[in-house]
Amino acid sequence: MPSERIINAAGGVVWRKRTTASRAEPRVDVLVVHRPSYDDWSFPKGKVDPGEALQATAVREIFEETGIRVRLGPPLVQVRYPIAAGTKVVDYWSARAIGEGANEPFEPNKEVDELRWVGVREARELLTYAHDIDVLEDFRSLRERQGHRARTLIVARHGKAASRDDYEDDLERPLTTVGVEQSQALVPLLAAYGVRRVVSSPAVRCAQTVEPYAHSISTFLEIDDRLAEDTRAAQVERSVAALLDRKKPVVLCSHRPTLPWVFDAIGTDVHQLATGEAIVVHHRKGTVIATEKLP
Repeated sequence: MPSERIINAAGGVVWRKRTTASRAEPRVDVLVVHRPSYDDWSFPKGKVDPGEALQATAVREIFEETGIRVRLGPPLVQVRYPIAAGTKVVDYWSARAIGEGANEPFEPNKEVDELRWVGVREARELLTYAHDIDVLEDFRSLRERQGHRARTLIVARHGKAASRDDYEDDLERPLTTVGVEQSQALVPLLAAYGVRRVVSSPAVRCAQTVEPYAHSISTFLEIDDRLAEDTRAAQVERSVAALLDRKKPVVLCSHRPTLPWVFDAIGTDVHQLATGEAIVVHHRKGTVIATEKLP
């Protein structure tokens, strides 16, 4: 029998604070879009471009269809459904609207001719497909735990570096060509989560791993000696505690021997990361809401 053809796509449940909500009862509206070619109501989403990460697809497609920029929060349920070309697999994230686009007049395009900001109950009535209602219910469950407002800390292991044998000072080991490619691949992923603060061990290989992203957003690369390979658990705990307290999304880059202490300080399972890999930790008020691996 022929193998099943999979068409990958990504999108999000875009949300914003309801402007009429009281401080005592904060509420959110979610974004639903009407697609004239299908005459349906759905969430913004689209197919993955060749070589594109799903997170980057979600952010790009949301902007192309709605004109709204977002930063991703915790992942939501993945859905699968049959289409003429095979099986479509769509990954969704909770996506917070940022900037002024959410308040600007919408200009229809070939994909979407109307959008509406509505409450969760009204969205359920508007949505055409059962699988979209499943995604909405997952978001509703997240919202009830205030998980949609989670903060983001991304923990990265440095990219592939030159051999220790070639350098007298281990701190000076740079990235190899493969490591440089890994550092470039992190840029759109970190951008999808709206990372605004970039922190690194003092080792050159760590700094070089996140430096391209810092450059892309015109921010300073912060060096923290407490994240070095020869650090101590108590130092790592103090460093991580300070980062968890920040509202803006953060990425930190460190070493394989140090990472278990980083995860312990966060309060999540220890993840084994290969060079160039990262874990996204979504957390709120000392509780880990969700984790996901990059790339």
